[in-house]
Amino acid sequence: MKPNTIRHPLQALFPLFLLLTFLLTACDKNDVKDRPSYDVVYLQSNNFNDNQNAVIAYRTMSDGTLEMLPGSPFLTGGSGVGNPMQILGPLDSDYELRFSSDKKFLLAVNSGSNTIAVFTIMSDGQLQPVAGSPFPSGGQTPVSIDITGNQVFVANKSQDPLHATPMLPNYSSFTIDGNGKLTAASGKQETVAGSSPSNALLSRDGKYLFATDFLSFMLDAPKGTLRSYSIGTGSSLTPVSGTPYILPAGAMPDNGALGLWQHPSGNPLYVGLPVQGKVGVFNIDASTGALSMQTSVAAGPAACWLRTNNSGDKLYVLNSAANTVQVYNTSNPSSPSSMQVIELKMSGPEYPGPGTAMFKTSQDFSLHLSPDEKTLYVLCQHTNTDFSIGNYNYLHSLKVNADGTLVEETEPVQLPVASNIRPKGLAVITRK
Repeated sequence: MKPNTIRHPLQALFPLFLLLTFLLTACDKNDVKDRPSYDVVYLQSNNFNDNQNAVIAYRTMSDGTLEMLPGSPFLTGGSGVGNPMQILGPLDSDYELRFSSDKKFLLAVNSGSNTIAVFTIMSDGQLQPVAGSPFPSGGQTPVSIDITGNQVFVANKSQDPLHATPMLPNYSSFTIDGNGKLTAASGKQETVAGSSPSNALLSRDGKYLFATDFLSFMLDAPKGTLRSYSIGTGSSLTPVSGTPYILPAGAMPDNGALGLWQHPSGNPLYVGLPVQGKVGVFNIDASTGALSMQTSVAAGPAACWLRTNNSGDKLYVLNSAANTVQVYNTSNPSSPSSMQVIELKMSGPEYPGPGTAMFKTSQDFSLHLSPDEKTLYVLCQHTNTDFSIGNYNYLHSLKVNADGTLVEETEPVQLPVASNIRPKGLAVITRK
């Protein structure tokens, strides 16, 4: 026998190893392909203790319930904002969590430490802080973020009951690179002291930034509360003619704008008018960014936050004081028509609000549709100054019916934060 023909016993098994490796790899790929997708729901704990703010993440189960995502909560490296007396303003904000345009990163405000945290989103939805996170927000009490391409805009409220805020409120701009690093850009627009900015919302084409200075109408020298800025070179911001807008036009005191959402295919801008209990419909001049009020429709008490579905034929509005969600038919985008009002579970006891109004202890402050639009997630905060009556911080999952109406079939999840902490912000992504 020639020496070259002698084979080691393991050589004969090598083809079998290759076959097994191929089969296992194929099975693994098929397993991923066939594995049911699930929503990952992110919210912010808003813990105001030093460096204890975190993003809490839940995943949906096959029966529609929610369970904590492994690894959650994910610390942001900063602090939330405290509001022990539950005063108006500090927690009145939207878009506290935002995905980057490519869905690679999640951005979160640290309202109590004046920074923006940036996370890489892993394949299973877990979060990993990027190098250098968190980044300075360009002001004090950052509360709202929006993103287009590599441009990032932040509303800095400058209203924090637990910390001095000598800086003027502002709207600041940044760029985000492929590693998630934020770098300050040239755009910064200061606004009026005490105005409590609450929103930063980009127009659908990325040419304009819309904003609300919620408490401007309560200043000694009242100002308009709705703003529009054109976006120029280097993410610069220039006030559009007429900014700030008084609501309704010509009336003083202004009635206070809060939530913002642009119709997905048209020029209407929907505005929550909580003092009036209405939703305002404004037209956006596509060539200038100027806003003009078209109409307003009745809503519930403290109509604050709002979203449409992707087709734009349904509008969802949170009436925070009553802890209700109101559904509108917006087949005619300029003329919303109310279809349904549903009160969320676990509203808790009522307590006296301004004047003769009675408020629910648990109030809906954030909403987000699932990517497939079959579920509306709603985050509720414990707003009562009595923190001994139980914890009314909840995350709700509502089924969206074929006609766009809602039903709450499952029990809400009580959030793992103390009753004197008010969680905020929602963002939802689908994973396998």
